[in-house]
Order: sequence, then C-alpha cells, then structure tokens
Amino acid sequence: MNDLVSKLGLGTAQWGLAYGVSNKSGQTKAGEVARILTYAKSVGIQVVDTARVYGESEDVLGTNDLSALKIITKLPALGAQGENYAFSERLLDSFFEKSLHALGVERVHGLLIHDCNDLFSKSGNTIVSFLHKLKSLNKATKIGVSAYNSHQIDRVTRLFKPDIIQLPFNVLDQRLLRDGTLSFLKTLGIEVHARSAFLQGLLLMKAQDIPSYFSPWKGKILAWHDLCRGIDLNPKHLALDFVASNGLIDHVIVGVENLSQLIELSYLRPTRYNMDSLSTYAVADEKLLNPSLWKI
Repeated sequence: MNDLVSKLGLGTAQWGLAYGVSNKSGQTKAGEVARILTYAKSVGIQVVDTARVYGESEDVLGTNDLSALKIITKLPALGAQGENYAFSERLLDSFFEKSLHALGVERVHGLLIHDCNDLFSKSGNTIVSFLHKLKSLNKATKIGVSAYNSHQIDRVTRLFKPDIIQLPFNVLDQRLLRDGTLSFLKTLGIEVHARSAFLQGLLLMKAQDIPSYFSPWKGKILAWHDLCRGIDLNPKHLALDFVASNGLIDHVIVGVENLSQLIELSYLRPTRYNMDSLSTYAVADEKLLNPSLWKI
C-alpha cells in the first residue's frame, strides 16, 4: 500500500444523504456501500467515519461486517436540542447506544463530539466526563472532537486532551497550517483527521458547473484548474496528495459515492509536487471555507 492510500479514511455522509455540492448521483445504494467496504478492506483502508446526523449512514454500515474496520462516529450536535435541554449523561448515553445499535457493534474505534461548541456550554464537563467514561469502559478506543477553526481547537485543548481532532484542510483552506495549529496538535500527540480535502467537490468541479454563490472566488478556483492542466495532473490527484503528503495529517477522510471512485483513489500515487508552492491558493474567507455558510 502506497503512502497516499495508507492515510485514506472513508467518509460516509453520501451513504446516508444526498450530500456534497458536486453530488449528482444522490445517496449511495446499500449494495454499492457493501462493495465499497469490501474493496476498502482489500487495499488496507481501515478508518470509516460516520455520524448520527448522516441520515441512514450508520444503519447502512450496520448491515455489513465491520470487524476489520475502525469505525468512528459522532454524537449529534447537542445544541440542536434547544437551550433548555438537559445534557445529562443519560441523554448522551442514549445517543451513543443508538449508534451502537444501528452499527451492530458493541464498541467503536472512535467517538467524537460533532459540534465542539457543545463542550463550551454549561454541560461541557458532563460531556468530557462521559467521553472518558466510555473510553475507560472500552466502549470507545479513542475520543475526540470535530472542529472548524483554531479558536475552537485552542478552547478544546484547554478542557481536555482529545485522542482525535477532525478538522478541515485543503488547497483553499490552509488556515490551520499557516497559523501553526497543526504543528501544535502534533506536539500534543493528538491524532489529526483532515476532512474536506476536495471542499465538498468544489475543487473538482468544471467551471460551468460552479454555482453562482462562488463567483467571488471563481478566479482562484479556475487558476487551480489551470495549474493542474499545466502540470498534467488530475485536480483530485493533486488535491488529495496536498493533504495526504503533509506529515502533520494522520488520516484524510474522503467521501466516495461509488466503488469506481474508490478504485480511482486507490491507484493514485504521491505526485512529488512541491506542495509549498500551493500556498498561493489559500483563501481566508470563511464564507467560502465553511460549507455550513454556503447559500446555494
């Protein structure tokens, strides 16, 4: 297994929802998911990332043999329950048990807090204690959070030391590399899982398919495609290698809609391109970098 593929983890939002700005095929069928998982295991891909809020994703996964895979799931955003909702350990346990039941497993490799802002609420200590309890009971091998920016990560690491932090990182979104956050996490020994390597497919879209919302940044996106054509590399290849080749990243979570997409990724090899030169494509505007803010 080459260095690029060894870092791959499978994102599963597409398996439970019609997810992604470039997704034209809708939710992946259960039979196709089974074929994807079988192939993933055959090429040594182990990490599978899912969540309670990914529609039917956990249920679809649960119809498969997951014993050779490292399943990571997430508790739903507790803030969505309402300001006056009591974030008791009982509530947290009920969400976790639903995940275990759907997945058909007794334990998971990782359990993350989907919205790390929940940790900054009055129930933050309860949540942290719950995570440590599950780890001590061997119900979750590793615990952690999903975060969006360095401010959140700084606050999280002041509360406790996660085993895993999932965060965004791609050619356009280099904020956490440039401000030293990735290096900081490495010094703490925290495992870093990068998501949004393709920014929900935006980095791979043809010019005519890019929604009008992205017009303010279209020049940067087109310049990225011009570069890839100039050096004769598929944008998917270079975008993935940009993330995977970074020594501060432990796993790259990539969503695939079908088996052919995974086969394509599994045949990619490190490009040996000078990744430092891609710093010119970095953007700081969160209206582009945070998909939850997109108006499309």
